[in-house]
Amino acid sequence: MHIHQERNSRAQRGFTLVEALISLVVMAFGMLALSGMQASLARNSDLAKQRTEAMRLAQARLEKMRSFTGISTGAVNWNGLDSMAPGTATTNATYTVTSSVTGLDTDSFRPVTVVVSWIDRTNATQNVSLASVISQTDPKDPGFLGNPLPQNTPLRRPKNRNINIPIPATDLNNGTSAVAFSNTQYVVFSNVTGNVVKVCNPNKANATAAEILASACVSFAGYVLDGYVGTSAAYPTGVDFSQVVLNLPLVGQPVFCVVGGAVNQNSGVAIPGYKYYSCVIPLSGGLTWGGTVRLAGVPTTGSDIVCRYQYTPTLNTTVNERNVQPYVNVNQTLDEQNYLMATSNSNVTTSLAGSTTTCPAAMTVAGVSIGVVHQDCRLKNTSRAAECP
Repeated sequence: MHIHQERNSRAQRGFTLVEALISLVVMAFGMLALSGMQASLARNSDLAKQRTEAMRLAQARLEKMRSFTGISTGAVNWNGLDSMAPGTATTNATYTVTSSVTGLDTDSFRPVTVVVSWIDRTNATQNVSLASVISQTDPKDPGFLGNPLPQNTPLRRPKNRNINIPIPATDLNNGTSAVAFSNTQYVVFSNVTGNVVKVCNPNKANATAAEILASACVSFAGYVLDGYVGTSAAYPTGVDFSQVVLNLPLVGQPVFCVVGGAVNQNSGVAIPGYKYYSCVIPLSGGLTWGGTVRLAGVPTTGSDIVCRYQYTPTLNTTVNERNVQPYVNVNQTLDEQNYLMATSNSNVTTSLAGSTTTCPAAMTVAGVSIGVVHQDCRLKNTSRAAECP
């Protein structure tokens, strides 16, 4: 009995053919699943690389559009953003780059969309898209920021100095500039503030910077009042400061003015029908002045009127900049204080209340509105004749 049981146990050792076949089938399914997973990982890795490359190309196109070289000129310009041709690139796939711009060339900002598309390894179309807004900023404007400004002032001025300084003024290379007020007298301005800091007398016309600096100079703080006088009547002979109150004027330095033909300060070409006047008002320290400024030499035996033109009121213009007279607490140099001399016979009476007229259309100065009668010098208008010295 014992020998029979030992033989049966030896016959049950090892695998049957069926068991081996089942094992092979299970292993085959496992290998198939593993192969599919590896293929999926390869496709996803490839697609990730392609998306990264597509994003790089989209960003490059967007930056190219941002870096336009001009508003209407240049290989890439603002007015031609909406006509940029599609581009292609081949790296780990072949990509097509397209861009679209909405809005008009005259808009300050324009929305843009860049799309990059390609065919992946499964023959499916893929794409990425970037959207942004581009500002219409002239490329030359940021270039000004790369140049040093005078004394950290916020804006670049003509010839790197204050805008109140006349364009023809000679730079004295010491932070000041000088302009001739007569054949022998030069007024010196601070390049930073635009205010007058001294008057020099080199006693010669067309003096050089060295000659001006070496001449007899008187230092003082002062402001400039200047503007243009248009005329269809007689020209004024000067500027009347008799009604101006100077707060502690500098001793021995009266207000002095020049009146001459108006010229284009860039080209020197005369401007027909206009005169230019400029007055230097010396004060002790940075104080103020006030009062009414009038044109001198206007005849009271005719029908002449003097119209005053002021800036149209805006949030960016002060009362003084708008030429409101009489002036009050003027503590800055004032430009564009413009007048127009004209003739009018309408409503000439001896009563101020009954003496009315309409001034001609505004002078051709940007931002200047219709003028008002500043001096009424018409015949028989005795109530205002004192305005016309």
